[in-house]
Amino acid sequence: MTCAIEINNLCFSYNDFSLQNVNLNLHLAEQKALVGLNGSGKTTLFKLILGLLEPKSGSIHIFERKVELENLWEIRKEVGFLFQSPDDQLFAPTVWEDVAFGPRNLGMTINEVEQQVNWSLDIVGMSDFFNRSVNQMSHGQAKRVALAGIIAMRPKILLLDEPFAGLDFPMVSTMVDIIHNLRNEGISVLYTTHNRFFLENWADSIAVLHEGKMIYDGPTEHALEDSSINQQTGNWEELSLRMKRYRGIA
Repeated sequence: MTCAIEINNLCFSYNDFSLQNVNLNLHLAEQKALVGLNGSGKTTLFKLILGLLEPKSGSIHIFERKVELENLWEIRKEVGFLFQSPDDQLFAPTVWEDVAFGPRNLGMTINEVEQQVNWSLDIVGMSDFFNRSVNQMSHGQAKRVALAGIIAMRPKILLLDEPFAGLDFPMVSTMVDIIHNLRNEGISVLYTTHNRFFLENWADSIAVLHEGKMIYDGPTEHALEDSSINQQTGNWEELSLRMKRYRGIA
């Protein structure tokens, strides 16, 4: 099966942290959750995939193209990265200008930029906000605009860092629909989460990082049945029982 992302024996070190012989595959149109406790290396791995950090050894391939300096421009056209906080991503005076930034950098014509901006804002349901200041939106609205800025460049892979963090239920539901529709167009998705709900209900497969080592990469159902992996994703059933006992109902 063709891989959107293929990581082989990846090693990276910085101060007292290291990634050690990490292997991971993300297949075409697959939706994979990357999980692990804080400090396990998830964000570092995202930065390595994007070429923002350079590995000590091993390799990363995006659609069979190696992530290295001479390929970064082409690779970054294929991969869109959604920050956990839209404040780290939005910077232009208006929504329209912010979403147009990426297509302009890709060298699109004025007409192409306009088409891409209008298309992506429509996809995320933010067309009516095109002239709004990026500082005059709710957290959820800003997150949708940040996503619009990514998909306006038509990437084939989405890296989503805690895509549902800070969102209320209606906004979570909207984001699920948006990303589901993009996936139906063949986009591959790798996302981080600490919420077991999005493992059980949204992931085709799960990759688990623990102290810089990939201890599992496989089907969701197998991961959720493994007690050692549950230690990294959290035993939510045990916590639920404990909370009921605190309230005297268990």
